[in-house]
Amino acid sequence: MSKPKPDLKSWQELSPYLDQALEMDDVERAAWLASIREQNPELAQGLETLLDDYRVLQEESFLEQSSLTLPVYPTMAGQTIGAYKLIEPIGQGGMGSVWLAERSDGRSNVGRR
Repeated sequence: MSKPKPDLKSWQELSPYLDQALEMDDVERAAWLASIREQNPELAQGLETLLDDYRVLQEESFLEQSSLTLPVYPTMAGQTIGAYKLIEPIGQGGMGSVWLAERSDGRSNVGRR
């Protein structure tokens, strides 16, 4: 059974402690958590849950992995969508791509609001 994740209120309480914990080495952190556990077992348990998750991500080198590169579809350049002609891709993300485009119907966007 997985440990419950903190809700917003718990996160607000845990966050400053987590920042402190991540600056410590393992030995210092263990002693520090033991002292917190004596005063506030629930706080210590929440911190341990977050630190366990952090440890797993560290072991998996989560942040060191290269980002996923999505394919660019240059074949769309020159296509017309509505009143716009696609010129070239200028960005992409998880939900789609962003293209430089120009109006192809002879109207101008200048001065319009």
